[in-house]
Amino acid sequence: MDRWKTMDEILAARARFESAIEGWAPPAAHGVGLVPSTASTPTAEHFPLVNAYGHRLPAVVMATVVGHAGGTAAYRLTRQELERAIELLAPAEAYVGYDHPNLWRWRDELLPALTADPEAEVVAVFIGDDPEVSPDPAVDAFRAAFPDSAVAIAAATAGAVVVREMYGTDLSHFDKSPTDFATEADLASEKAIRETIATYRPDDAFEGEETGRTGSSERRWLVDPLCGTLNYAAQTPLAAVNVALVTPDGVETAVSADPISEEIFWTDGVSTGSTTGAWLRRGGGDAALYPTPRTRLVDIQSDGPLDRPFVGGQLVADPRLRAEFGPRVMSSTLAVAWVAAGRRAAYVTDGYLEGSVHFTAGIALCQAAGCVVTDLSGDPIHTGRGMIAASDAATHSKLLDLVRPHLDATSS
Repeated sequence: MDRWKTMDEILAARARFESAIEGWAPPAAHGVGLVPSTASTPTAEHFPLVNAYGHRLPAVVMATVVGHAGGTAAYRLTRQELERAIELLAPAEAYVGYDHPNLWRWRDELLPALTADPEAEVVAVFIGDDPEVSPDPAVDAFRAAFPDSAVAIAAATAGAVVVREMYGTDLSHFDKSPTDFATEADLASEKAIRETIATYRPDDAFEGEETGRTGSSERRWLVDPLCGTLNYAAQTPLAAVNVALVTPDGVETAVSADPISEEIFWTDGVSTGSTTGAWLRRGGGDAALYPTPRTRLVDIQSDGPLDRPFVGGQLVADPRLRAEFGPRVMSSTLAVAWVAAGRRAAYVTDGYLEGSVHFTAGIALCQAAGCVVTDLSGDPIHTGRGMIAASDAATHSKLLDLVRPHLDATSS
């Protein structure tokens, strides 16, 4: 049996499967559940693993076995079909760059459960991009099984698809100020995100950068549909689509999606032993995010008020900073996710960030990945002005010393 030991081999295998299915359309979500013989109908608890816009190799492998090409549908599998899907997917286990939750569930959970309960139903569900209605109760059960993290990923990805498709086109601008504007892509992305969230969490409140807040629920989705609009409109591919769910207990899940690279940085705030609680979804699988200062690059938010000094603009010009780090000005909170991913040593911004549609997702990612995240004074985030999100304590300490005189100067 071939063993796919590299990402290139994984992607090549996926391409082979996909090219063999005429009209193949990757699902927005997919999963395989087991309905015990004692259950009268499928329920959400029968689908503990939901894949939202990810794990495309398991999706196409299962589609190959059941004969699925696209759209929303559910299929009952025989034991032989499940075993065939496991056989086809098993070579992927040789790639250790990310976990293989679908293979492990099919092989290590569903097969033994089917042995113990031979009359149980194994059900594969695929959800298409459009909100299709299906008469199959398994589809409704699967949709009900979506955890908040899957809703966030689905929503951010829906927005990112819109942003990517509109990139490089002639976009209408809607001025917000002499130096800021929104585009048709911002509005269309927010609409796609709002519709996705409403599909799965219709009772939740929504707060978008472009359309404001609706709803009174304590569960509130904060959405920046295109962070880096000026970059994007100038065909500079540095932008992010940010989605975060805030409850009275804090940020429950957060996503920052890069619409151009198709990378998804996400967290559900859960840490499991040796892994962080933040991941990068790329190429169909999830790899844990690990911050590191090795690049020595620091992004600094320099879009500040025009009527008074602010830390970002002064810090960029500080020669002491350039002696320690490579300052960058990117003008998108995608750079905050890059700190969590180890692509930046730190990120610095002025301002007040609590409840921000721009920064909430990135802050949650950095915290979940183990970064040091404080305000500009080194106090807990949201205690005072701004943020230093650093990969480690040493980097944070150096930046704190560099920021202090500029913070003092702008506070007087």
